[in-house]
Amino acid sequence: MIRQFEIVKLFSHHNRGQFIFARHLGIDHDFEVAEGSLFDNIQVYNYQEIQPILEEINSLQKDIFVFRPISLDWFSEDRFKEGQKVLLVTAD
Repeated sequence: MIRQFEIVKLFSHHNRGQFIFARHLGIDHDFEVAEGSLFDNIQVYNYQEIQPILEEINSLQKDIFVFRPISLDWFSEDRFKEGQKVLLVTAD
């Protein structure tokens, strides 16, 4: 299945790795990122469940997801930019 996202934030943590916060642009927000899933042709860690993030006012942001690429060099390549539209390809 192919789903479209818009990147809203890029974050690199010195101990935890690199993370991509992205807004899902579709209607169906209930899906699994299984092993082999690709985020803009980069393999991401497979999570059994992706939790929505919380806004500052304590309400859920059900359309924002966090992805962590397996490759450690995507950040230095300047591959992703905020506002960029990308595709997530999952096995379902």
